[in-house]
Amino acid sequence: MEPTRPAGGDATAPYFFLSYAHMPRTRPDEPDPDLWVHRLFRDLCEHISNLTAHPGAPGFMDRSMQAGQIWTDELADSLGGCRVFVPLYSPRYFISPWCGKEWAAFGDRRARHLDPGEPGTPSAIVPALWSPVPERRLPDCVRGVQYTHPELGDRYRTFGLYGLGKLRSFRGDYQKAVLRLAMRIVEVGESVHVERGRREGLSSAYDAFSAPPAAVPPSGRRLRISVAAGCLRRLPEGRSPHYYGPSPLDWNPYRPASDRPLAQVAAGIAARLAFRADVCEFDHTSAPADAPEVLLLDRWVLRDPEHRTRLNEFDSSDRPPTGLVVPWNHDDPDGDDTELELAAQQDTTLPRRVRHGREASRPAVRGVPDERSFHEVLPRVVHWAEGQYLRRAQARPPAGQSTPRFRLGGPDPHDDGPQEHRHEAEKAGHDERA
Repeated sequence: MEPTRPAGGDATAPYFFLSYAHMPRTRPDEPDPDLWVHRLFRDLCEHISNLTAHPGAPGFMDRSMQAGQIWTDELADSLGGCRVFVPLYSPRYFISPWCGKEWAAFGDRRARHLDPGEPGTPSAIVPALWSPVPERRLPDCVRGVQYTHPELGDRYRTFGLYGLGKLRSFRGDYQKAVLRLAMRIVEVGESVHVERGRREGLSSAYDAFSAPPAAVPPSGRRLRISVAAGCLRRLPEGRSPHYYGPSPLDWNPYRPASDRPLAQVAAGIAARLAFRADVCEFDHTSAPADAPEVLLLDRWVLRDPEHRTRLNEFDSSDRPPTGLVVPWNHDDPDGDDTELELAAQQDTTLPRRVRHGREASRPAVRGVPDERSFHEVLPRVVHWAEGQYLRRAQARPPAGQSTPRFRLGGPDPHDDGPQEHRHEAEKAGHDERA
């Protein structure tokens, strides 16, 4: 293949964008766990430079971003201007919300053939198999995208680029696969034009790999999940930014063991329980939910006087009983000397919700130590919140209707209902409001 001339696209942007799941370090002194991905990136860039006349950088690979960090301007510009999106398929890739957001942000850019005679809508996504992924674990949005590339060889499909690169006996297969992958990237980049994306569109991108709203059970069972947590713009006092993102919905207290924000984990659990989850940031001024509600509480926000005031007002309000779940990662070094202090602050700020929370699940209020325990605790709290909500809904009739009042002077001559039943209904409503 001879070098090509520029064929549209942003000449200053990288030719391709390499999207991959960062491997977390298990120890500070551990060698870079993404070393082999870096090698693949360098090899692809060398080939792209020789196969094209692209004046900009041949590729972009983010080397710093971890779950919970803010998108950099360089990453946003590269993803919004690149010609080809190259996702590295691996089991870890499809559970990473950041990879899902990169996929969605690039997918929102409209593509067209440079040759007007070519039919259909093209795709500028060229996946590469980093390590084998069972077909059943592929999200619906990627199933229609070709990723096996028969021209890359049988060993590529069996071992992926990681396996080919690690084994010296497969060196020739690795070199062949990488060159053919680069040729495929150029083939797409020279035949498809992708409109430039908006930088601000990346910050609001959804996770393409999580269940879309249409996939959530369409039943009438709704559940509000409120998240009271810090964020990078408003970091709790004495807290590491390692666990936070641009908004409270990006809070991930179980890093590095978990790669997903807790709100996303909770929404997935709710869907499996046949609930339609409405996930939102905690707002003490919002109207009471017309559905059961669960509050996910980051204890660290209790160090902020304004957050304490809002949570205390929420606790004192006449809202339906709310399920309370308090994640507390026992492997989090920030929590070694603060657990007792923040637990006491929790009991002082939210006495009613804590009392109700203990009725639902004591471990949920005491502190849920890891994501596995969170999966066990949350369903109990959700079912308790649903029961409390239904009891209150039954005790309070719909607008426009009223429960007949008990009259000391005897039954209403226009009411044929038993008097003792009216008295019991009124008493139940009074007890529920108390």
